[in-house]
Amino acid sequence: MSERENEELHLYFIVRSILMGLLGALMFSVIISFLKTSKLLYVLSASAGSFFIVLFLTRAFDNQIKWLVERILQKLEKRPEAKNFLLKYF
Repeated sequence: MSERENEELHLYFIVRSILMGLLGALMFSVIISFLKTSKLLYVLSASAGSFFIVLFLTRAFDNQIKWLVERILQKLEKRPEAKNFLLKYF
């Protein structure tokens, strides 16, 4: 695996995990606000449900995530110190 492919793969998982976290939190908040409850069973069900929905959505939009990763790497080529920091610590 070349250095560029390794960077793309690493950054892909960084971007996807950020998207999954943001979308998951948003979806969980929306579901809980509609349910208007804090019962443990509902919270756990909403959490699991939102995780699988977000997992499906990120897989469905995989090509767009790869496109975004390409664009980010192109921008980071001008700033190697930022790219190294991002890939090393995230």
